[in-house]
Amino acid sequence: MDIILPIANVDVNVIHLFILGVVVGVLSGMLGIGGGIILNPVLIHMNVPSVVVVGSSISQIAGASLSGFLTYLKSKVVDVKIGLYIVGFSFFGGLLGIFLINHLKSTGDVKRFILGVYAVYLFLLGMFMFVESLKNKNKNTHEIPNFIKRLPFKTTFKTGEISILLPAFIGFLSGFLASIMGIGGGNLITPALMYLAGYEAVSAVAISIFQMVFVASFLAFFHSYINHGVDIVLVLILILGSSFGAVFGAIIGQKINRFYIKFILSLLMLTVAFYSFQQLIGTKEKEVFHISPTNYLAKLLLENPLIYSIFAVLSSLILGFIVSVITLRLKTFLVESILRKSK
Repeated sequence: MDIILPIANVDVNVIHLFILGVVVGVLSGMLGIGGGIILNPVLIHMNVPSVVVVGSSISQIAGASLSGFLTYLKSKVVDVKIGLYIVGFSFFGGLLGIFLINHLKSTGDVKRFILGVYAVYLFLLGMFMFVESLKNKNKNTHEIPNFIKRLPFKTTFKTGEISILLPAFIGFLSGFLASIMGIGGGNLITPALMYLAGYEAVSAVAISIFQMVFVASFLAFFHSYINHGVDIVLVLILILGSSFGAVFGAIIGQKINRFYIKFILSLLMLTVAFYSFQQLIGTKEKEVFHISPTNYLAKLLLENPLIYSIFAVLSSLILGFIVSVITLRLKTFLVESILRKSK
């Protein structure tokens, strides 16, 4: 079943997009990542314009993260205080990234820039996590490094006294990367909280999911308003799949061995890094993106970007909430049914 996306103006298969969303959702809830590191290179390969890929990915993360967010919030493993610090500073880094994408859009270099950042960033981070996961296979927690302990402006978090400079740096950098890569920031926040702040893997994942809802909503609005990069139809299809997947991914993430969370995440990053590099070397021409006012949504975005952007974010959050409630109840029903049969 093929449709034409109204903003991206390309043909896509709805079933393929839904399945892609489910896979992204499971990995998002399990590993504490927004799913964009898998989703975006695949969408670029499907010829969706890079500007739309980044903006739409961020928007679907906002809605899809609600399901994992509610699951982790109920488990009370979220350190809300450090999460709010990260959220606040992510806004500043995110705005910087949005204006950078806007500049690259005018020069036609968004696609090559995004693929290049993916290849380098994910390769370096993936290698680091791969080596660390093997070196510390039996360690559930990591000691806070001495140089972090010596930083000024300390305040108390769940793992002890830590300088607010650490969550400020994590937030600013993750917000910047989220806005230029279309990711939730979890692939930076999760390992940073584990290795630099001493959080256990499950707590780090929970904090990462917590901040995604707020930061992704903020970035989705400005990506739509400034860069015209959110295709609401693409977003809603992906949310339907990823929201269902995220609930079950969050459950798996709380049960799986901490070593395997880090190990799987590192291998996933390395795989996407090589895939992005392969696409990068095959990209020769500049990418030009212009919206064609051939449908109602495209006309609305061009004529009233504020209204369209608010509508896009609210639609993502509302659909994400509805689907998360349905999936949580479905999960409870299935678990209770299995327990009754086992008695």
